[in-house]
Amino acid sequence: MNNFIDYNNQRFHFLWLRDHCPCSDCRHPSGQRILETWQLDADIKVESYEITETGLEIRWAGPQQHLSHFSAQYLLANSYDKPQIPTENIHTWGAELTGNLPSYDYNQVIARDDVKGQWLDAVTKYGIALLKNVPTEPGTILQVVDLFGYVRNTNYGELFEVISVEQAVNLAFTPIPLSLHTDNPYRNPVPTLQLLHCLEKADRGGVTALTDGFRAAEILREQNPQAFNLLSTQAVTFRFSSADAILEHTACMIELSANGEISAIRVNSRSLAPLNLPFDMMQSFYAAYQELTAIIQGSACKVTLTLDRGELILFDNQRVLHGREEQAVGPRHLQGCYADRDGLRSTAALINKRQQS
Repeated sequence: MNNFIDYNNQRFHFLWLRDHCPCSDCRHPSGQRILETWQLDADIKVESYEITETGLEIRWAGPQQHLSHFSAQYLLANSYDKPQIPTENIHTWGAELTGNLPSYDYNQVIARDDVKGQWLDAVTKYGIALLKNVPTEPGTILQVVDLFGYVRNTNYGELFEVISVEQAVNLAFTPIPLSLHTDNPYRNPVPTLQLLHCLEKADRGGVTALTDGFRAAEILREQNPQAFNLLSTQAVTFRFSSADAILEHTACMIELSANGEISAIRVNSRSLAPLNLPFDMMQSFYAAYQELTAIIQGSACKVTLTLDRGELILFDNQRVLHGREEQAVGPRHLQGCYADRDGLRSTAALINKRQQS
């Protein structure tokens, strides 16, 4: 006898259906499960069921004869008897995005929910979005974060100043060029979002470079699968030390999800600790690392722009690498801070839900 129900050519196991019963005895009004999965009978039986115009109604066998009703919408949205389709709308990019970064006006973002939703969705899709006409009052960057989430405080404070200073604790706080990198790979967890706000543009230079690390990793996987495999399976250590912080984290430069999709990039030559890999693997790992960074720095993948006064970029720090292409000449003042993508995605989902209702 089958232990599943076929609903519109989609099969659902009895145990799955009982575990997901949406009634008030099994679910709190918040949507959280009251029913304890571990207490269910793994061989649970169905007394009877009926496919109705609105969904599926089940009467479970046993002394309580519990009744469950599932809407058609719920079953089809959560069907697992079909190929899994990625739910995230990810669009990788390269140099073709030069001059075409998704761009939004700050005043429209704060005045209109639909524009705000588009801005946040663009960050999920492309990993980056540009805001224009942001007030240049110091600290405004924190108000931008308030539009979607919370500031991720670090040893650099709520925000940090990107200006030239003597005896800088980080090369980012100097005017010299910086190779493309992701920030803070020595933290666990890594801040997943970064914001940079231009308060004063340099007289010359200070060009920002950007690369979609997902596209670069895709190129590496296609042209050298063995190199990709090394960077996605062999963990390395990143380290940072200053007077007020000692931070260290070990992880792969290319992180994959359970289904093999690229989910995070960690590249930062300045904070990479001495490699500690098997002797016979070291030379191949270096070759793979150099090949990936050559792709990242290459003209086919890289976008350059000079942030004007009042412009702000918000980008995914585990996807988009950033750097400084040319040494800044003259006063240049950026403010930066970190945030996390869970707040951004939550805010975007709430906006989309309101618009659909």
